[in-house]
Amino acid sequence: MSAFDAGPAGVPSCGEERPAMRVLVTTWAWNSHYLPLVPTMWALRAAGHEVRVASQPRLAPVITESGGVAVPVGPDLDHDEVRARAMGDLSLRAVPAVPAAGESMTGWPADHLARVARVFGVFTAYSEAMLADLLDYARWWRPDLVLYDPTTYAGPLVAAALGVPAVRHTHGVDVTYQARDVVTGLVAPLADRIGVSDVDLVGALTVDPCPPSLQFDSPVRRATIRYLPYNGPAVLPAWLWGAAGERPRVCVTWGTSTSRLAGDMPVPLRELIEWTHELGYEVIACVGAADAATLGPLPDDVRIAESLPLHLVLPSCAAVVHQGGNGTMLTAGYCGVPQLVLPQLPDQTFHAGQLAAANAGRVLVGGEVGPDAVHVELAKLVTGGESATALRTEILAQPTPAAAIPQLVELAG
Repeated sequence: MSAFDAGPAGVPSCGEERPAMRVLVTTWAWNSHYLPLVPTMWALRAAGHEVRVASQPRLAPVITESGGVAVPVGPDLDHDEVRARAMGDLSLRAVPAVPAAGESMTGWPADHLARVARVFGVFTAYSEAMLADLLDYARWWRPDLVLYDPTTYAGPLVAAALGVPAVRHTHGVDVTYQARDVVTGLVAPLADRIGVSDVDLVGALTVDPCPPSLQFDSPVRRATIRYLPYNGPAVLPAWLWGAAGERPRVCVTWGTSTSRLAGDMPVPLRELIEWTHELGYEVIACVGAADAATLGPLPDDVRIAESLPLHLVLPSCAAVVHQGGNGTMLTAGYCGVPQLVLPQLPDQTFHAGQLAAANAGRVLVGGEVGPDAVHVELAKLVTGGESATALRTEILAQPTPAAAIPQLVELAG
């Protein structure tokens, strides 16, 4: 045999023997939905398994920067157009709050369910755009297992068509589980299109990087792993070498997409930075390029760290103020940094509630938010931090992603 021969499925494989397992990872093209999967992808590769990552072409550079092999499937979509088509004039602020942990939306009033369906229709549109190409590629490559982002429904659909296990990989607090009944109806036409039925959108296993104290009980088979922050490629700037200055350093961040998705926010980012600066702290504003362009003049000693990965900044910080995204919340937990959360979107509100219930952070919502309240809560966090230490200890006690690989191998047979 040559060094590049056909494996048992007729698919080229490096070397004489097929790799131990072929894993097809899939997610729609949104960075924050892919990045949490990267440490598990690394663990698979380190264990000798072959991995491909399928998404829309736009995500290919992000995939390859992480060390993955990108497989472009479907066309790139204009997200604003997809949202307008699926949601119409519905604002995310008009979407009902997520039900209590572990409860279903099935008993909700019809208008509530209709609004939720319009939100999850956005994800369904992405899956529909990916489905044909993803299925064609999977039939050719013949993976042993499909690992998918919870809102990339094309993943379990293709796994069902091939008769291989589907494994869901959450980003943190499993808020999308609550909408499982609504989503099943949304994807039914896609299942019919490829000739499958009884698709389990929760999968045979859920790889879960959320620390147990923040997660809620649900009848899902979980492989709980340690959250390892990967916020994209990074270059360490010189100002982060060594210890912070004499003043406590506080990071203010709004995630990568909150401003875009929330529209007019009750807490403008600029004001939040100024409120934090008024306490005399050294303020580091970790923001994306779009948010940075809207900030305007700020005090000279406020540092704008544009698109700098949080896991580089937070270890030197006494506190972090943020919007409640899974990645931000868990990265802060991993770094042992006290958190003040001002949620702007329904999922962020749910995440923040779990954090507060675990006594692992402070939360301000709605009318509670203002300069005085921010000052009081930040002062408490900067001088305390015991709960942040407890959360970090819990996260580090979880097994690394490598520990989940034997379960995936067992599933794949």
